[in-house]
Amino acid sequence: MLWGAVTTNPSTTVRDVAFGAVAFVAVACAAALTVAGITQGIGARPLATGLTGMVALLCGSLLAWNGTRPGPPDGEPVRYRQILGAALMLWGTGQIVNALSGQGFPTIGDSVAFVAAPLGVWGLLSVPRAVPGRHPAWRLGLDSVLLGVTVALPAWHFAFAQVFTGRPFDADAVMAALVLIADLTVICFATLAYVRDLDRNLLVAAIGAGLYTVGDLVTMRAGLAGTDPWPWWASLLWCLAWPVIVYGLLRYEPRPPDELRAPVDPDARGVIITTTVSLVLLVVSLAALLVDDHTDRIALVLVMIAVVVFGGREMLNTRIRSALLRRLNEEATADPLTGLANRRVLQAQMARLQQGEPWCLLTVDLDGFKDVNDLLGHATGDKLLVAVAHRLAAAVPPKALVSRIGGDEFAVLLPGSIQVGTQVGQTIVTAVRQSAADVEGVTRVEVSASIGVAAVDAKALIEGAVPLGDHQDQALSPADPDESDGPDDSEDAGEQTDPSVQTVVDPLGALSASGAALRVAKATGRNRVEVYNSTVARIRQRRLRVEERLRTAVETRAITVQFQPIVDLRRGVVTSAEALARWTDPQLGRVGPDEFITVAEQTGLVVDIGEQIMEATLSSAVKEGLFDRGLRINCNVSPVQLRVPGFHQVVQEALTAHGAPREQFVIEVTEQVLVEEGQAAQTLHRLAALGFTIAIDDFGTGYSALGYLQRLPADILKIDRALTSSLVSEPRSRAITRAVLDLSRTVGVSVVVEGVETSQVDDLVRRMGVGFGQGLHYGHAMSASDLAAMTDRLGRSGP
Repeated sequence: MLWGAVTTNPSTTVRDVAFGAVAFVAVACAAALTVAGITQGIGARPLATGLTGMVALLCGSLLAWNGTRPGPPDGEPVRYRQILGAALMLWGTGQIVNALSGQGFPTIGDSVAFVAAPLGVWGLLSVPRAVPGRHPAWRLGLDSVLLGVTVALPAWHFAFAQVFTGRPFDADAVMAALVLIADLTVICFATLAYVRDLDRNLLVAAIGAGLYTVGDLVTMRAGLAGTDPWPWWASLLWCLAWPVIVYGLLRYEPRPPDELRAPVDPDARGVIITTTVSLVLLVVSLAALLVDDHTDRIALVLVMIAVVVFGGREMLNTRIRSALLRRLNEEATADPLTGLANRRVLQAQMARLQQGEPWCLLTVDLDGFKDVNDLLGHATGDKLLVAVAHRLAAAVPPKALVSRIGGDEFAVLLPGSIQVGTQVGQTIVTAVRQSAADVEGVTRVEVSASIGVAAVDAKALIEGAVPLGDHQDQALSPADPDESDGPDDSEDAGEQTDPSVQTVVDPLGALSASGAALRVAKATGRNRVEVYNSTVARIRQRRLRVEERLRTAVETRAITVQFQPIVDLRRGVVTSAEALARWTDPQLGRVGPDEFITVAEQTGLVVDIGEQIMEATLSSAVKEGLFDRGLRINCNVSPVQLRVPGFHQVVQEALTAHGAPREQFVIEVTEQVLVEEGQAAQTLHRLAALGFTIAIDDFGTGYSALGYLQRLPADILKIDRALTSSLVSEPRSRAITRAVLDLSRTVGVSVVVEGVETSQVDDLVRRMGVGFGQGLHYGHAMSASDLAAMTDRLGRSGP
């Protein structure tokens, strides 16, 4: 049947054909062996021994040959098949030697066959596992030896001990015990390999190993006892065992981990079975020895071997558990990427500060790290983090603790005054710039460090002025809003050399305070060190108040809209206007958009605010007839809004609800969006596909590149007011502006110059060929009705 399946299947490989031929020969030999065994003719026993040896040679040759051929997944030769094939051929050679010598057990052939056992174990140890477990591969071999020895104990006691009763302790008994252990170890190994990976091909190989072991042990016992007639059916088991083993080994391939069906740790199954079975068999065997009147030396030796192997196995278990505990401790206390301490260690160290010593905490954030990820890839970003970690560790004093507490955020806990902390901070700024040169390609991006420094009162920490709470994770992220402590943390401050320096009295407050100083460093130019002092404390208080009142403003829809005209410089008419958000709070007074939009983006409120501004813009524009006058209305959209799935539908539904023309509604985004990937880029493309005009605000100072404009849709470029303010005095600013104008003509987009505030700048941009201008020189932000009146006064722009 097997041969027919092999020869009739059109997809059969050369391996399958060869195995079919070997299986056919094995079946034929088994049939001949059966006839010889039943008839018990002259020469039947040597014939059976020779036939089984020939089958083993053929099967081993096939397995070894297949092992030399490239195998998946890497196309390399399959080593374990080569080794196991050699073991089979060695065993077959021993059997053929036995057939020719015609001696009883043990013979030279038996010795040759016995050598195949350790070779077979080596091959089994080389079998690749489906899933790498916690235990090394040789641990499976040790379990197999332990299980084999303990199984050998009752097998010897009940099947072999009586054969040697009354006989001297000789080499035959030792050889028989070694063969027994070797045979049982092999079958135990095959069984444990199946139990570990639950692969049915390994189960087939284990069944074949079982057939071989039964046949070998029955034959050996018959040879020792001189049984007549000889057990020919044991040799028949050999003939059947080898093809079954080879069939399982040829078909076995480690499966991908996601195809494994057993959720249990694969090593755990083997450990449980080995330990349970070994202990049970050891206890049973010891009980049998105690009730037996005769002293069985082999059994006693087997007990000693089992105890030694079991002890060695437990020593190995201890080492594995210790290594596991060390690894778990490292994972719990170390950052996996950089190897630095994590924030748990930082927190614990801050709780153990020595009383009476001044300490300070530095929070370090990488400027430009997002650009590295966006432009160069996250792999390069990871390399940069590793390089920064290395530089930080080298830049700080020996007693300082360097930790990574966020994506691109690090913290340094440093003994010393605030002056020492500031000096180390300046060293770190230099070290971060140097780390950018350590990673290939990063120098293309401007990478620097902003650092916040806070003084820490170790005495107050030890006294537990403010205990650690459940909100530690929030406070440990300095870039997040200061939700873990109120604005009055600094009131418990002591004084250092600078009376304005605020001393923080708890770990949460220290991280929050250094984070507040860090935000000030970023807001005032980046690449600098800022100390948490009374000024920063007031800034933090102000930010907290702005956030608190902003939430109320969103609920009451208190944010309004005004419009600043954009003028066609050639015709002198208003062609469009930018909708600008305005907020006047009853408690805070007028809050500038630069301030409250930043807070809104940090807190996620910008999504709700953006939709309210869009609603107010469309409502006012339609009510005052701005669209009817042919004006385009620009509405600012935050990158945070673009990352919200379905935002393009929100815009489309808003225009439909107000009956506003899509072609006159301009989506204005900052230049940062040019390097955005993922959801933001997809949303921008969808808006462009729907017919919306896309304007890039603040162009020319950060991410400007022709490649960005080719990748993302853009219809209008708005030159940043920072360039405009220096056009008259700075030749470089004029050169950049001319380059942007040339770029716009190349890619076919319009240009608007923002921030035109004087007639001198107006005259200059007109002479440079700029088409459109925006700024106080043409008109300040005004209501929709005032904009309509201005448009009528200057003349309609036309549709």
